[in-house]
Amino acid sequence: MIEGMGNGLRTSVVRKVCKYALIYFIVVVGLIWTLFPVYWMVKTSFTPDKLMYDSKPELIPSQVTLKHYRELFQTTEFMGNIKNSLYVSLLSTSISLAISIFGSYSLTRLRFRGRRFILNSIIISYLMPAAVLFIPMYVLVSNLGLNDNKFGLLVIYPTFIVPYCCYMLLSYFRQIPLSLEEAAMIDGCTRLQTLWKIVLPIAAPGIAVVASFAFTLSWNEFLYALVVTSSPSQQTVTIGINSFKFSDSFMWGLLMSSSVIASIPVLILYLGAQSFVIGGLTDGGVKY
Repeated sequence: MIEGMGNGLRTSVVRKVCKYALIYFIVVVGLIWTLFPVYWMVKTSFTPDKLMYDSKPELIPSQVTLKHYRELFQTTEFMGNIKNSLYVSLLSTSISLAISIFGSYSLTRLRFRGRRFILNSIIISYLMPAAVLFIPMYVLVSNLGLNDNKFGLLVIYPTFIVPYCCYMLLSYFRQIPLSLEEAAMIDGCTRLQTLWKIVLPIAAPGIAVVASFAFTLSWNEFLYALVVTSSPSQQTVTIGINSFKFSDSFMWGLLMSSSVIASIPVLILYLGAQSFVIGGLTDGGVKY
């Protein structure tokens, strides 16, 4: 009997080891699959031109160079593209988030005529592809006199960021108990004070996530930026990266180095938002 229990225990241990070994194997393969393109981008940005086109490229380069970064900073207007993207993305995200917070809160807390129509319109707007709208948007921006101007993108970007933010924030606001707001109103808070002191702190993790994705949508947007802006001084980072491709000729050194630089602001944003999401989980549940 004791021998049987020992065999059963060993079998259980072996199964558990095999289970965790399989899990770790899948995780490692997934990480390699995800991170290898990023590694190759960084590696190529430091690879000299004479080694870049080898038929058997090295996994770890035997030589590195900063030539592509020096050329990027000294002979191109890419840093101006970075500034334009930061300007447009930050303003678009801020404007869209402010509109979405008030809109989503109203749609989840207030009852008014046309509420269902607005909810359906948000979903339809969120699903509308950019390729359908870029011609009307170009006509609108041209009529406003903002053609070939980064300010024109501030008119266009909220049209697809606001539906996304509203669609996401609706679910966060619906999960907040009404009893917290009712208790705050009994204590004398107005509707706006309740939103500011109770709802927003509780929804802070969700708002941080939505803001991160909204910024990324603006930062990575290509079609509208290509249609609206034509001068290098007004173009965004995605157009700047695309400018290093001529017909079927690719300037791989500049393409990869500019892609590395363009990835840094988004990486910093996600690292910062991660800590904010964790910290915001415990905020807002106290009485003010």
